[in-house]
Amino acid sequence: MDNQLYLILIVDDNPSNIALLLFILEESNFRVLVATNGEDALRKVEEVTPDLILLDVMMPTIDGFEVCRRLKENLTTKKIPVIFMTALAEIENKVKGFALGAVDYITKPLQQDEVLSRVRLHLKLHELNRSLEEKNKYLTEEIAARLRVEMELKQLNQHLDRRVQERTQELSQALKELQLREERLKYEATHDSLTGLFNRAWLIDTLSRKIENYQFQQNDYSILFIDLDQFQKINDRLGYLAGDEVLKSLANRLQNYLSSIGKIARLGGDEFLAIIPGQWQVPESESIIQNIFEQLKTPFSLKNYQIFVRVSIGIVPSINGYQNSTDILRDVDIALYQAKQMGGGCYMVITPEMQSQALERIQLESDIRRGIKEEQFCLYYQPIVSLQTQTLVGFEALIRWQHPQLGMVSPGVFIEVAEEMGVISEIDLLAFKIACQQLAIWAEQFTVCKLPIININCSSTRLQQPEILEQISLILNDYGIPASKIKLEVTESGFFKTINTTINTLRQIHKLGIKLCIDDFGTGYSSLSRLHNFPLDTLKIDRSFVMRLTSNTEGEAMIQTIISLAHNLNMDVVAEGIETQEQVEKLIELGCEYGQGYLFSKPLPSQQVTQCLIDRLDFTH
Repeated sequence: MDNQLYLILIVDDNPSNIALLLFILEESNFRVLVATNGEDALRKVEEVTPDLILLDVMMPTIDGFEVCRRLKENLTTKKIPVIFMTALAEIENKVKGFALGAVDYITKPLQQDEVLSRVRLHLKLHELNRSLEEKNKYLTEEIAARLRVEMELKQLNQHLDRRVQERTQELSQALKELQLREERLKYEATHDSLTGLFNRAWLIDTLSRKIENYQFQQNDYSILFIDLDQFQKINDRLGYLAGDEVLKSLANRLQNYLSSIGKIARLGGDEFLAIIPGQWQVPESESIIQNIFEQLKTPFSLKNYQIFVRVSIGIVPSINGYQNSTDILRDVDIALYQAKQMGGGCYMVITPEMQSQALERIQLESDIRRGIKEEQFCLYYQPIVSLQTQTLVGFEALIRWQHPQLGMVSPGVFIEVAEEMGVISEIDLLAFKIACQQLAIWAEQFTVCKLPIININCSSTRLQQPEILEQISLILNDYGIPASKIKLEVTESGFFKTINTTINTLRQIHKLGIKLCIDDFGTGYSSLSRLHNFPLDTLKIDRSFVMRLTSNTEGEAMIQTIISLAHNLNMDVVAEGIETQEQVEKLIELGCEYGQGYLFSKPLPSQQVTQCLIDRLDFTH
């Protein structure tokens, strides 16, 4: 088939679909004409006659069905093959399209092989039909011309019969191929391409129908959510192809066992879901779980490796009370998460308490996102003092959340959740902006040289953002704040967890004039031999060491080691969590320069800090 001889008209209002179809068809050397709506398409066919039309069903003003109806009413365009493109899966929509004269459907999202196969097939069918019409016309004329001679008529009839039979066979074969393709497409629409199990689309549809039928038939089901523990390690160590082989082998074992008692589908990744007839009953139903665990005790053989796997299972014991499949998937995922939290290799049945906790978590995440958007966060400032003179030298800016309903929320409630959500860097950026904004206010009240140094916490996630340098520079410039008045605090684990990706960023930040501090030192897993690689100015001793300072010599020796290490690397030292004068005296004796804690002051709102700066308070006792 010479594709260049054929002109295809694309009718679609979605630029992404048009771009994809242009790429597919032009790469196969088809000539392509594009219309972006129904009116445009009807105008274009008056000017040029395409060989085939790819017609989107859902379009504004005139939908695809109406366009098809008008084309089929027009003697000039009625024979042009029309293939509908749609995401609609209802049978009545397809029947409507075929009734209007469409020759086929292509289901969205569009697949290259499907598009090309259907286009070529119907171009061929159209060509065959046109050829057959022409030949039938020729044969009819021949019959009329040879009626005078019986022998010639007989020969003509024989020839006609033979040609009709050949064409009939060709059409039958084409229809058979089309039916096979339709069956394959239906299979692919409901089955996972990797494992051959039912897929997510089938699962959602099946759960929805079972929920609906429960209202009438009371047929109950229990739902099992099965997830591989630490599957990412297999991908990381052996590669994704090896991971796919493990998933196929796992699917095969689950299918062999569960197919006799229920249905199993793959949701995606390493997640599988089983639908088991009957409500979950203890202890009878537990045998199903134990059998699943037993099936997985035998390792999977992969080339030269023996792969042992474990699974965690979340369970919804009944579909009674559920209105939609989304809620079932939500609850079974909650139960699975709890099983993972228990260490994996076990199962958990959803409980009202789990649902309540999950909904609270969902609400908290929503509130955090709204809080960031509406800038509900503020800073409290804890003084940092010279231990020798006990005079103010700076502040650590501590993030707080002014929740519109809950009031002031401490970071212990939301920081870990924000990290898991991936929005901690947005909170860090907001804290940096607020701190610089406050420094600008103080700069109007005091001379710049009297401004305190503000320590601002920065997560390791924030350090990995490619735009951090640009954002820091922009904020400093916007508020006219000298970089020397800012010190970024990063936890010890934060420094070394991302050492390979952030060290250059830290050096560039330091070049701006911003000082750097390693926070909570002694609690992480730092490599002391690598500390000198970082452009650090300050080391903070974690409060857990300070608390043990007066109770045992081991704590004192540890702090002495940390202080000596910091001084050897030209860093000053700040001790956190100071609560007694005895701790102050011991820290001075050990050579610690600075400290902060409730002995001096709790974290203060900006108004009280302003008064501290006016009074230039010291903290002597």
